[in-house]
Amino acid sequence: MRTMLKNSSATQARAVLNLSPAERQVLLDLARTVRTDPATHPEKFCADARVTAARLPARVGRALHEFARWGSSTGYLLLTGLPIGPTPSTPADNTHHLGERTLLARAQALIGEALGHLIGYEAEGFGRLFQDMVPAREAAATQTSLSSLTELELHTEQAFSELRPDYISLACLRGDPQAQTYTFTARQISVLATGADLHELRRTRWMTGVDESFRVGGHEFDAGDVRGPMPILYGAADDPYITLDQDLMISTTPAAKAAFADVLALYQTHRHYYSLKPGDLLLIDNNRTVHGRSPFRPRFDGSDRFVIRTFITNDLARSRYARAGNGRIIAARYS
Repeated sequence: MRTMLKNSSATQARAVLNLSPAERQVLLDLARTVRTDPATHPEKFCADARVTAARLPARVGRALHEFARWGSSTGYLLLTGLPIGPTPSTPADNTHHLGERTLLARAQALIGEALGHLIGYEAEGFGRLFQDMVPAREAAATQTSLSSLTELELHTEQAFSELRPDYISLACLRGDPQAQTYTFTARQISVLATGADLHELRRTRWMTGVDESFRVGGHEFDAGDVRGPMPILYGAADDPYITLDQDLMISTTPAAKAAFADVLALYQTHRHYYSLKPGDLLLIDNNRTVHGRSPFRPRFDGSDRFVIRTFITNDLARSRYARAGNGRIIAARYS
């Protein structure tokens, strides 16, 4: 792991928890007890995971609590050494739903339900709790989780949606050293940006479109295809929240456009980066942090990068109106 912090007076603490052999064994034993099918019974699966998560090792629970309460200097919490189980070949696209069947996904669900509540989106990843993030030939140059040959630009997950997740959970079955996950925090911006930019970033000067991946299937959205105006920074001055999408956001004034460009320049210089390895679980704080990913060159031979993604919300009740039957999947129209 490497953290780029040029012009910083001190190296910030890294948010990493390396599981001990004993902790890994506990997580392995607990994951094996969660047998419900998350595709056919997502609510029961989550309930089973939540009850089981109460028996996670104390050190894991404390790390999750502190991350939820304070965030981290890097915008993520990395847990290493999770049990993986048998690893399937990397599929050609995300239509096979292989990740959700793995032992690693069960362990990932325990962590997710200890941190918050797993949630899915009908318009994203086929409405499943778990999505296979794998390189696909036809999506290699897109701004989606299936891309590879182009940089995945800086963004808040679902910047367009009022029901965006609070955390993104990325569990690695198979890694690629070329594929660096980037993070950049609102706290970094509050320290590095000029006073004029900070003032501008808190004004409602940006519009944004709906993610390309949410448009697959021809969904129509109650809130329309363009959202805003909105600020980029909001909340407490010493612990701000951020909403940003490099690809989809449009600045509505020259001053807003200049501030946006300044943020992107800071990101290029000060971003944190990490290459996921098998057994890693990366939790990204989607309120305090924006993220991206470097390009990499897949082989399309079954041995490519294979990451399982889930979404986590702090407040399940907030989306109650958008989830049919009090389930875990938000209907597409509300995205």
